[in-house]
Amino acid sequence: MADSRVYPGTSDSMDVGYSAVGYRGAAVSSLTNDEMESQRNRMTLEEARWIGVRKKVPGMSGIPKNRGQSGATLYVEEVDPYQQKIQEIRTFVRTYFRQKECASFVPKPGQTTGEKAVKKIRDLKCHCGEVLMEHADMQGPFPDFSSADMRLECLVPKELQKLMSKERRHDAPPEKIPELTWKKDFRTTASYAFGKINFENVEHSGGKKPAKYIRMTDEDSVNNLIELMKEHWKIMEPERPNLVISVVGGAKNFKLDGRMRDTFSTGLIKAAKTTSAWLISSGFNMGVMKAVGQAVRQGQSFCWDNDRMVHVLRCIGIAPWGYVKNRRVLESVDGQGKFNADYRTSNVILHDSAVPLNPDHTHFIFVDDGYRIRYGGVAGIRAKLEQKISQPQAEGGLGIPVVLVVVEGGTDCISDARKSIEHKIPVVVCAGTGRAADILAYAYTHTKTISGYYMVGINKRSVQICCQNSDLLTVFHMNKHEDLDLSILSVLLKAKKGADEEQRLSQLKLALTWDRVDIAQEEIFREDVLWSTGSLDDILTEALLTNKVKFVLLILQQGVVMKEYLTVQVLEKLYDEVPKHNYLYKVLHRMTGKEQLSLENVSLLIKRLLDRYDTFEETLEEIDADKAVVKDTKLRRFKRPYKMLLVWALLMKRQTLAKLFWELGEEPVTSALAATRIYHAMAKNLPRHESHLKESFNEYEREFEKLATEVLNECHHKDPDKAMMIAERKSPCWNEMTSLQVAAAATDQVFLSSVTCFSSLNVIWKHGILFSWPKMIFAMFFPPYIAFGLEILSLGESKLSWLQKMGIFYSSPMAKFAFGMVMYAVFLVLHSYMVLVDFQPDHVTPLEIIMIIWVFSFFVDEVHTFIAFPSPTMKSKIRDWYGFLKWLDLANFILAFTAFIIHLYPQHYKVTKVFYCINSIIFFLRIMKIYVTNGQLGPKIFMIQRMLDELRMFVMVLFVFLLAYGVASQGLLYDLRTPSWAILKDVVYFPYWQLYGEIFLEEIDGEDCSAGMTDCKTGHWLIKFLLAAYLLVGNILLLNLLIAIFSHVFDKVEKNSNEIWKYQMYFMVMEYEKKTALVPPLSLFEHVFLIVSWIVRKTCRRKVKAAQNFGKRHLEYLQLFEKEMMMNYLRQLKAEEMSGIEMTVNKLQKRVDELTKLIEDEVIADQQPNLNAATFINPQESMVARDPCPGTGPVVQAGEDKSKLEDIEEEEIRKKKKKKHKKEKKRKDREVEDMDKEVKDHLNKENNYEQKLSNITLPPNIQGDGEKPEPAEKLFHKSSEHGLMPAFLLPEDSSTDNMPSPLPSRRGLGAREEIGAQQLGSHKSNASLQWSPRRSFNVRDTSDDENIVKPHKGLKKRLTKEIRYISSDSENDLEGDLGRFSSKLKKQKKKKRSQVNSDTE
Repeated sequence: MADSRVYPGTSDSMDVGYSAVGYRGAAVSSLTNDEMESQRNRMTLEEARWIGVRKKVPGMSGIPKNRGQSGATLYVEEVDPYQQKIQEIRTFVRTYFRQKECASFVPKPGQTTGEKAVKKIRDLKCHCGEVLMEHADMQGPFPDFSSADMRLECLVPKELQKLMSKERRHDAPPEKIPELTWKKDFRTTASYAFGKINFENVEHSGGKKPAKYIRMTDEDSVNNLIELMKEHWKIMEPERPNLVISVVGGAKNFKLDGRMRDTFSTGLIKAAKTTSAWLISSGFNMGVMKAVGQAVRQGQSFCWDNDRMVHVLRCIGIAPWGYVKNRRVLESVDGQGKFNADYRTSNVILHDSAVPLNPDHTHFIFVDDGYRIRYGGVAGIRAKLEQKISQPQAEGGLGIPVVLVVVEGGTDCISDARKSIEHKIPVVVCAGTGRAADILAYAYTHTKTISGYYMVGINKRSVQICCQNSDLLTVFHMNKHEDLDLSILSVLLKAKKGADEEQRLSQLKLALTWDRVDIAQEEIFREDVLWSTGSLDDILTEALLTNKVKFVLLILQQGVVMKEYLTVQVLEKLYDEVPKHNYLYKVLHRMTGKEQLSLENVSLLIKRLLDRYDTFEETLEEIDADKAVVKDTKLRRFKRPYKMLLVWALLMKRQTLAKLFWELGEEPVTSALAATRIYHAMAKNLPRHESHLKESFNEYEREFEKLATEVLNECHHKDPDKAMMIAERKSPCWNEMTSLQVAAAATDQVFLSSVTCFSSLNVIWKHGILFSWPKMIFAMFFPPYIAFGLEILSLGESKLSWLQKMGIFYSSPMAKFAFGMVMYAVFLVLHSYMVLVDFQPDHVTPLEIIMIIWVFSFFVDEVHTFIAFPSPTMKSKIRDWYGFLKWLDLANFILAFTAFIIHLYPQHYKVTKVFYCINSIIFFLRIMKIYVTNGQLGPKIFMIQRMLDELRMFVMVLFVFLLAYGVASQGLLYDLRTPSWAILKDVVYFPYWQLYGEIFLEEIDGEDCSAGMTDCKTGHWLIKFLLAAYLLVGNILLLNLLIAIFSHVFDKVEKNSNEIWKYQMYFMVMEYEKKTALVPPLSLFEHVFLIVSWIVRKTCRRKVKAAQNFGKRHLEYLQLFEKEMMMNYLRQLKAEEMSGIEMTVNKLQKRVDELTKLIEDEVIADQQPNLNAATFINPQESMVARDPCPGTGPVVQAGEDKSKLEDIEEEEIRKKKKKKHKKEKKRKDREVEDMDKEVKDHLNKENNYEQKLSNITLPPNIQGDGEKPEPAEKLFHKSSEHGLMPAFLLPEDSSTDNMPSPLPSRRGLGAREEIGAQQLGSHKSNASLQWSPRRSFNVRDTSDDENIVKPHKGLKKRLTKEIRYISSDSENDLEGDLGRFSSKLKKQKKKKRSQVNSDTE
């Protein structure tokens, strides 16, 4: 169906045109129910969602204004888009598609005699397969008998009209009916069976959508069919398929067991979902078609877009129209199609009758060849459709590869396989499912050994063609531990194999779709293959879009130059493919106000995220004047392509790709920190309800922070000085920002607390001065000690003069901090003296003037530090530098200036005194800045800040209970009260202090008040109960909650106290690094000098740019060092992963899978029936017997070839018997010789047991001509704590890779026994009893073996019956048990020999 739009539910009582009368001024609806229903159906989901809201707003109606200017009337007159699309389908189908109906009823001969003779004339079937009353001309009501007679005369020949008259239809048919020639008289008319099928008796656990269908003749054009599917059915949505899987196989008697069904369903759906493939079958509810439908039901899902629901898995059923049960339901009487046709399917399948449709198919193509109750006419249309789909687009096809999957089936499946191979369509044969699939698999596997005469009785030529084209055929074993989807991929790669580059690209696309980088590396990217320039660009783009990281790396290893690949056009394509509902659009709009993801807008977004970023033009590579100018901007390249791709991957939240581009790009440390900053800012700017995205962003941020920290630590271990240079370097790649700046902006506390970063901060803090705090204090008060006593690094100079040492000391942040604290202490003393003693109400004192100048110097110093702080933008400076204390300082400065101005007016001196007192409080609080430099006190300041944040939220909760109790208690305490502000004070004042124990019981008890007296406390008994409840909640519940919150904050901060302190130290160091050498108030002189210098530079138009400390050569050297250390870290990380538990488990799992496959191969080989010539002589007989589905070809007789084949087989059997007899004789001789040799060697070593073992003899079938003693050590070891044991098989450390398979055959221990070894007990020695390749027991000494492989429980059970373990240490019991075991072994040998003889016979 053309339109899959989901329309909202309707209700006749709901008026979407206008609201009811009188509700917010809305108008009365004048529309009828039908008109309202039409309106609702034409709306989109978004429009229908806001109907109720629009109706409640005055001046708005339920109809959106964009639907028409005249309101509801114009909306009703609009054409319904849904009905318009239906009309387009009707026109297209009636124009290009036809249907066939039989126009002449001629009974088929042979229906009146035999077992299948009909009982009544009405049951006679025409040559077309249909009875008389089911012909199209006989359908429909008849107004009178004359019209019915006229239809009968037109349909039935004159010779049969009397026989088929209405009066005789219920009579028994005569034995002889006139035999007339039927000339295949089909009448062709326009198709009137199309539309949608609703399977009304099928319930789906998920979504349900009607299936689309069309009836066409076998002569209609396939091009028109494809146009219908593309343009009207929209079958290319939601995604163009990369593969079409056509499934053929058994029908009515088809059956798959549990494991095969799961293997088939899982592999088929995995392949379909991986490639967005179409599935094609016959569409019936039986056989392999039903299995395909069941698989589709398990994996089906829907894509929801633009108010439409589209099947993700598209399953097309191509079925013969005449073979469909209840097909009349799908026909429309008026020829306009059915939307929807209610169809009832069934699981009952009857022979010689029509078959119901499978409800899990999404599209049906019914091919009408005119015949009924016969499976035919489909093969031609299906083959043409598959050829058209696989045909290249340049030749008019769709260019989609097609694969045929054969599951069981009859001879027609072999014919289908041949046709597919002839048209270069690859075939996958599912071996193990039976019949045609097994014949093709066996023929394909034994192509070199099967002679031509083996193909007698089946389509010999078809099988030969299939086997000769091995590149188009592959066999998938259903019983093996394999995947069907990989077999489909392998046959596609084989089919497209060739030296042509176009074919190799097609192979590469398939491998990319399946994400099989191993196949691409081994089969496609060979060493002898050359790729032209730019040939892999499209594949690389597709790999980026589909997030196939391994493919991206593999393609880059083929010589693709990223700088040549990544152009403006390619990057635009990457951003254009971002889904429209992606979170990135929300972040873009929130931070930039833009809606479109253009490269300019992305650059602006990154600038907001990173604080500083290149413009779009700056990211492009500069155009060389000597070369030809690139006119097309789309083809311009980027300076740093990996940086652009890293940003794209970060914005798209593709972490693995981002790590790859980080690894391949420049400056790993700074790039990783830039990634953390982007993730941090993205998480911060996401809406609150996107909590899952925030968590993933934070997790990815921590991963990149760890990478940056570990790489920097690796650099520090190699060379600490170079590591600090990397941390301090102004990054050319990231807009001259240092790693420390980016880490501080991203709040990367772990990185800033690393050894390298803190060492760098320490160097900046001290400027190379090597001393402790006591020496620092001494140097402050005794300056000559600086020149002659302090040890200072050379700072690149050969020798420092005393003047240079003095300059280094006084310009260091540590000295600035120390002098500033000393001067600040003096300031606090003077300010306190002014507030306490020197303040005069009537005039301003000199000390007050000095204090206000000092405060002004503080203000100027803060402004200078703010401007010079190393953050790129004003916004980032406020974010990074201005904390709570800084804002408090700013408010304090304003308060001090205000107080001084007010003091100029003596009448307001009290206000001035209050302001100065508040100033003194804040000035004393500034002392806490000193604590930041201390490792113990610094985190405590952070704790206080966090606790204040929690306290603010707590007070908001407490305030609710406080006001509730305060209002109620004051209302009960006073009967009458005069309005005043004191009431508000009492509401808050008393409840607040009652929390701390001031109960104010005397206030609650009340006073003696006369009637009508105002503002008199009358008291009330309920107040005391309210007070008790208030104190219970406030004192016990809320205060304890606050204590618990504070404890949590303390524990959390204490856990990361070292990181927090070092993180705070960064801002302290950067602040004092930018301060002037002179401290306030002397800093005013230096500030005046700086202002004058700035004016001079502006006047002279001198542009001073922040100089890069390192030259280009230095930067390249540091980058190489940084990249090498990154690779060292990644190698160590990979080595740790390889030796980890998870990797070890994966290796063991892989090994187990490999062993499982080997065992399955052996089991399948043993269970495989011997295919003799009779199987190939006439397999069609068995096929027909198992699947009486119409359409199976006739049986071919073998003739004389059968006797020839039997003679050949008898000769081969005789040869095999002879060969086996010789092998058996040689095996016995070797066993005797080996046992004799082992007995002699062992007796020489164990003389103590010679006497005891002389009575033990070998069984007659082993010892040969003379009897020889068999030592017990051959079977058991001599000593044990708990008894004797036979050991099994080879130990784990022995080499068994080249040994023959120890799996017992059907002629040995039985096919059901499996490989295994299990230690059956604890024994005195370490002998081992093993299965030899000759299926006999061998005993060897394993005293040096540490481990014994445990056997399978089935083998253990059998051997337990054959061997009885000896638990006694006595020698007599040993001899007796060995004798009994020898007897057992003798019987077992006889039994084996008899089995071998019987099998040989």
